[in-house]
Amino acid sequence: MKLNVLWVFVLVLITAGALGISGCAVTVQPTSEQGRYYQPPPSQVQGDVSFFYDQLAPYGEWFELRGYGWVWTPYDVPDGWRPYTHGRWIYTNYGWTWVSDWEWGWAPFHYGRWLSDPYHGWVWIPGREWAPAWVAWHYGNGWVGWASLPPGVDWRTGVNTSAYIKPHWWCFTEERFLFEPNLRRNIVLSARNVTFLNITRNVTNYTIIQNQVVNRSLSVEQIEKSVQRSIPRYRVVDHEKAPAVRDQMRGNEIKMYRRPLAEAAPTRTPPRVESSKPVEKTDQRPGVGPPSGQRASQQEIFQRQESERHQLNTRHQEERSKLEETHRREKERPPNWLSPRETRKQHEAERRSIDEQQDQERKSLQQRHEREQKGEGRRR
Repeated sequence: MKLNVLWVFVLVLITAGALGISGCAVTVQPTSEQGRYYQPPPSQVQGDVSFFYDQLAPYGEWFELRGYGWVWTPYDVPDGWRPYTHGRWIYTNYGWTWVSDWEWGWAPFHYGRWLSDPYHGWVWIPGREWAPAWVAWHYGNGWVGWASLPPGVDWRTGVNTSAYIKPHWWCFTEERFLFEPNLRRNIVLSARNVTFLNITRNVTNYTIIQNQVVNRSLSVEQIEKSVQRSIPRYRVVDHEKAPAVRDQMRGNEIKMYRRPLAEAAPTRTPPRVESSKPVEKTDQRPGVGPPSGQRASQQEIFQRQESERHQLNTRHQEERSKLEETHRREKERPPNWLSPRETRKQHEAERRSIDEQQDQERKSLQQRHEREQKGEGRRR
């Protein structure tokens, strides 16, 4: 009898494991979006992620990153850049959708994930599934925040995505600016994110509707109620081929490329493309752009690196001055959600945050310079 009871107990455990029964809290899934949605008809599949290799090679550098395989980093981004900053949010039939200002933005902001690597900076890990944007969301007290979802972080309701995203990765703006075309001009200093993360809540919520990822993280009706104005609705129209230009808005429609890719591992490596395309000058990171096809001399590299160090120090000083000016105003008139004592603690946390962020940026720049001097990667 005891033996029969034991076998029943074992069978219950096996059944519970097979059905995924658990008393634990929701945890992060290790594979993010890969292989978890559906299998599209073969006629709809473009290929594997190597499809992006040729498309993005003129605009950035592909290299192998341990643990992730081939990743990509753009040439033409400004110093201190973060993903999902140069562009705008619009509301479509798939929810809040990112429209990039970059010519290459149709791919890295809708497929795959971004990762801030301490050695290489922001890099993009290709993915096979399209989404209106792969970001986490925070909302509350008149503020909206978003941040790139790192690889391996699930987006299902109940997962604490904020635990896997560093504070300076977030972008915060007042909710009245969320749908404005000049969005990046209204994003607050990243040093202040430690404060806004405390006064907002995680509202990240994506779902699958008719085999498509839909962003339900932020209620458009709530935003309209708060800002007391109507927010335009747009309909996503498919690009048949990968666009050679930015996503195109016309009337209440926007053309976007969103075909699924196969799960198969890529069978080739990215090409090394020397591009002669001109680089946008606005907010361009000094010395970084598509290669000219001719290697720079050692003296030119040193001169450019010195210029980069100078410009980084200048930006850091400007950010500190701006933060101190904000602190001065808040001491005179503390925010209505904080007491004077809490305001002082908030300011201390923000100073620590800007110290950590700027120290990391200096180290990253130094590491990149050392790699260039050793001849690792391209000398741009």
